[in-house]
Amino acid sequence: MPDQHIVGGTQQPTARELTLRFMDAYNRRDRAAMRAMLPPALEYVRPGGTRLRTADEVMEQYERDWALAELSRAYLREYLESDSEIRAEITIEATINGRSGVLEGAVTQRWNEGKLVRYRLYTDPVPAEVAAARPPAGTDS
Repeated sequence: MPDQHIVGGTQQPTARELTLRFMDAYNRRDRAAMRAMLPPALEYVRPGGTRLRTADEVMEQYERDWALAELSRAYLREYLESDSEIRAEITIEATINGRSGVLEGAVTQRWNEGKLVRYRLYTDPVPAEVAAARPPAGTDS
């Protein structure tokens, strides 16, 4: 049975459980599952400080990321959890233009009623060849 806690008299998934669901949807590139976990307005900060404020902006960014990476997976390593927040160390594995790499990061997420309302990702510096990568010819991104 998933981890749960009580909010407003009803059982809710914990921040850890929600984070694992979101990461699983990301790993499967399940756009519908990810979108269902995003409210219309949120605070989403990527490495380097890029701020996204709507679910549409977040999903558009994931589409651009996926256009670059033939394969990408995120893994939860260590975490600290409170009622609605999680702070975690994560590993992101990606293959871009046939080259595989690993990025270590720390993420903070805040959940409200099953929706990701705040996300902030901090990572090691992105290698120059990854930062300069462009989608393959013939993609929409």
